[in-house]
Amino acid sequence: MRQRLEALGWQIWARIHTDERGLTTLEYIIGAAVILVVLAGAVTVWNNGLSTKINQLVSQLMGTA
Repeated sequence: MRQRLEALGWQIWARIHTDERGLTTLEYIIGAAVILVVLAGAVTVWNNGLSTKINQLVSQLMGTA
């Protein structure tokens, strides 16, 4: 009985240990995806603001503002 419980304990420990490594990898992937989405959003907003400023500058230079 003790040997069966010990074997079961080792099997559970091995499964938990393996799952933690997989979960850590998954967490890194999700974290990287979140960072990339935020970065893409920030670049898009910055680009839109920059294009608006450039359009204003061109309008002033052309004398149409």
